[in-house]
Amino acid sequence: MSAFDPKRTLRGSLMHFVRLGEFLAVSRITGPTHNLLQIRLDGTGSRPICERLPAAGGCSHKPLDEDALVRYVLEGVAEANGELGTAYSVAHIRYVENDTPPEVVYGFMAKRLIERLHSGSEFVPGLSTES
Repeated sequence: MSAFDPKRTLRGSLMHFVRLGEFLAVSRITGPTHNLLQIRLDGTGSRPICERLPAAGGCSHKPLDEDALVRYVLEGVAEANGELGTAYSVAHIRYVENDTPPEVVYGFMAKRLIERLHSGSEFVPGLSTES
């Protein structure tokens, strides 16, 4: 695990939750850092598809480690499942090519997304990105 402590660092971070067709999305923008995570859930538990979305805006950063991002997302969902007594599983992950590290943030975001879904809290309807 990274030395990054999301509970300490992300305390009070504003996250936005959106439903995009079959995908649930969470984003956080704190100024110099920005992250978008979109996930589609299913019941199979097989390895998810991971899709890198085109860069947004003009900034560039060291590329995210996709394997680490997937690992952290799955860990975040597993942690939420353990705490909630649920069995959500991820079929498809999307992230933006020029989003900022560290990858562990995506695990924290995935956990918060599952907690929000389980609690019945709102996901704002967005435009579907599916063709």
